[in-house]
Amino acid sequence: MSRKLLHILLIFCLYTPRLWGQEPPPSALVFNKLVHDFGDILISEGKKTCSFSYTNRGNRPIVIQNILAPCGCTEPKWDRAPIMPGQSGQISVTFLNDQGPYPFEKTLSVYSTASDMPIVLRIRGIAHEKQKSLSELFPTAYGSFRLRTSQYHLGQIAQGETKTDSAQVVNSGRTPVEISFNQISRGLIISVFPKRLNPGEKGYIRYAVDTRVHTDWGQVNYTAQPLINGRPEGTAPIEVTADIRHNFRNYTREQLAEAPILLAEQTWVSFDNVKKGSKVEKSFTISNRGRSPLIIHKAVPQTGVTAKAPASIAPGKSETILLSVDTSGMQGEVVKGITLITNVPSRPVLTLSVTGTVVP
Repeated sequence: MSRKLLHILLIFCLYTPRLWGQEPPPSALVFNKLVHDFGDILISEGKKTCSFSYTNRGNRPIVIQNILAPCGCTEPKWDRAPIMPGQSGQISVTFLNDQGPYPFEKTLSVYSTASDMPIVLRIRGIAHEKQKSLSELFPTAYGSFRLRTSQYHLGQIAQGETKTDSAQVVNSGRTPVEISFNQISRGLIISVFPKRLNPGEKGYIRYAVDTRVHTDWGQVNYTAQPLINGRPEGTAPIEVTADIRHNFRNYTREQLAEAPILLAEQTWVSFDNVKKGSKVEKSFTISNRGRSPLIIHKAVPQTGVTAKAPASIAPGKSETILLSVDTSGMQGEVVKGITLITNVPSRPVLTLSVTGTVVP
């Protein structure tokens, strides 16, 4: 694989947005839930249907103009009549369940007169060809408390906001268990509902990251240790990961016009063949062409990379960022770099990369 292709792949992975991780926009149209989890289903069961209830919490009538589904496998139905203030209704969603055994997650974009941006609803689950045991469906075990995984991802969160998600869990034992947590990372909210699971009963683990508790940027890992009937089980904690970005949600047109503008002379540089264990040092120049200070909230280097970056860049000024790559433990073509989390609306994340070949 060429160095150029490696660089393109790296940029694609870092910049492709995960739409399912976006925060829902504020709206007078309020839903009882944004996610429906069908859990484990069999293909032989055929179509699956769920509903999302909504209420008009505003003071004007609202019309649901359209609901865009990702494919023909997901069919939404709704009332086209105006929703009067205080009135409620529901959207019915049918998943055809005809695409084979696999985990599925489908998004539906609800466009209405309540907001300029759509409200995103999700349905998800896992389709199977045949019935599976609880240990197969929930392979991660803390005693008889079982989960599909111990690692959860919340996607992007705007600093100053809270984001919540959930996943199925089960008690595979023969006696009831009560689930709680300790050693919880600051900013993480986690619980199991119901707190007491009877034998064979399924429930949900609910996890949220509240970025108002403390300020951090980029990929942040949160952990919590499960307690089963008040006692710790297992050695590995449950992990929740979030990608925390600058919050531009409430920016006015004036603020956007005054915002910093980031320009980089180049975002990747190459180096000739170097011996394993050598240090490669490269510099990058970035400029602020906007009208307010450009703030670098956090510089996140990859393994083997150290960097010197300014905390801010004044309007009209340029600064140099120095990257040093320690090639110990590397061999062949490598792509290494650093990710900058900024307050630039047009470019909140910038990745600077160094590519080259390390020889024995």
